[in-house]
Amino acid sequence: MTDTLHILAVNAVTGVRHTHLTRARGEAPVLPPLTEWLGAEVDEAEVELFPVKDLGEMALSDYVAMAFAPESIPAQDARRMNALKGHVLLVPERALSEEPAPGAALTLIASVPLARPDHGGNLPKAAVAPPPPPAAPLADEPRRRGGATWVVGAVLLLLILVVLLR
Repeated sequence: MTDTLHILAVNAVTGVRHTHLTRARGEAPVLPPLTEWLGAEVDEAEVELFPVKDLGEMALSDYVAMAFAPESIPAQDARRMNALKGHVLLVPERALSEEPAPGAALTLIASVPLARPDHGGNLPKAAVAPPPPPAAPLADEPRRRGGATWVVGAVLLLLILVVLLR
């Protein structure tokens, strides 16, 4: 079963903006009776309701393509979506308890299938190599020992010369 996105024109008067962005900002507007409008229980955290003019120059079909990643938007549905004025309600199928039955407050414009991830592919196993051994710490001791060895050697040589020359 594929998930579907229902695009509905809002026929009722509303000034509400309820999008993923407004929710991220912590805004919690009083929503209209979406359950009554759709004829099904609605998860309000999954729907978007906003005036189409908020998109500026962007077409509604382009917004839907970028925000919801549908498999495709038929040209006829894109034209109908892009002709919308007023508010739009975007409802993913997963947000509904049952098939929607829009009332007079809504007009169904299009229902487009959403892309679903394909987790059925066989991927090759990653090569697992043991981690490289830790690098040996640089020690200054051999240098000091080498320098000390020369000093001790020179002192011994001096002592031998002093003893022999006496």
